[in-house]
Amino acid sequence: MSRVLLPVLCVAALLGPVPAGRAAEDDPKAVIVQAVKAHGGEETLAKFQAVQSSGKGKITLAGLGEVNFTQEIASMPPDKLKESLDLTVNGQNVRVLTLVNGDKMSLEANGTAIDLTDAIKSALKDAGYLLKVSRLVPLVREKGYEFSTVGEIKVEGKPAVGVRVSAKGQKDINLYFDKESHLLVKLEHRTVDPSNGNEVNEERIIQEYRKNSDGIQIPTKVLVQHDGKKFLEAEVEAKFLEKLDESEFKK
Repeated sequence: MSRVLLPVLCVAALLGPVPAGRAAEDDPKAVIVQAVKAHGGEETLAKFQAVQSSGKGKITLAGLGEVNFTQEIASMPPDKLKESLDLTVNGQNVRVLTLVNGDKMSLEANGTAIDLTDAIKSALKDAGYLLKVSRLVPLVREKGYEFSTVGEIKVEGKPAVGVRVSAKGQKDINLYFDKESHLLVKLEHRTVDPSNGNEVNEERIIQEYRKNSDGIQIPTKVLVQHDGKKFLEAEVEAKFLEKLDESEFKK
C-alpha cells in the first residue's frame, strides 16, 4: 500500500475587512481578506493551530477501483500529521498509519513499515505545504509569498475567483473562493502520485460547509481529483484546537 490519503482541512485567518466589489476581485490579497471574514473572522480563527478530524468515503486505487475507507487525523500544519486510514482490500482489512513530525516521517501497513520512496516523501511535503497555505494566516504574517489573480471559473456550477500563491522552492497553489459566500471552495496544485512517482494535477473541491459553535465554517464534504479524474470523495467531521501535545505525533 503506497498511496497516502491526506486531509483537506481549510482554515483561514488574516487581516480585517475590505470593501466588497470589483476592486476586491482585482486585488488578490483583498480576496483572501474577504474570505477570512466569511470563514469566521481573524480573532476567532487565529486561536486555532491544530485540527482533529474523522472521515469516511471512497478512494480509487490502481487496479482495484473504488475502495471504502475510514480515517482519523490529527494535524498541526505545516509539519505535523498523524493519519490512521482503514480500508478493506480484496477482503483483507488494512490499516495504514502515517506519521510526520518535522523531518521525521514513517508509514506502516498493518504494523509493517513501508519504505518511504522519494515519491511518498514528496507527496507528504506537498500536503504539508498545502495545509499551511490553506490556513491563509502565513500568507500575510510571513514574508516570501507572491500573489496574482488567475481569473474566474465555475466550481460546482457557481462562479469563483482565483488567487495564485507562489513561493521560492514551492509549487504554485491556486485558491478559488466562491464569489457570493467568499468561502474557499477549491485548491489546485501539482503534486506527485506516490504509487508511481508521476506528477499529477490535484484539485481539492470543498462541496459543503457547516458553521460550528465558534462561528467557524468547517468543511464537511470533499472531492479530490487527479488529472480531472475522481481520486477520492469523503464526508468529514472536524474540530479545531489551540494546539495538540507533541506526543500525538510520535509512535
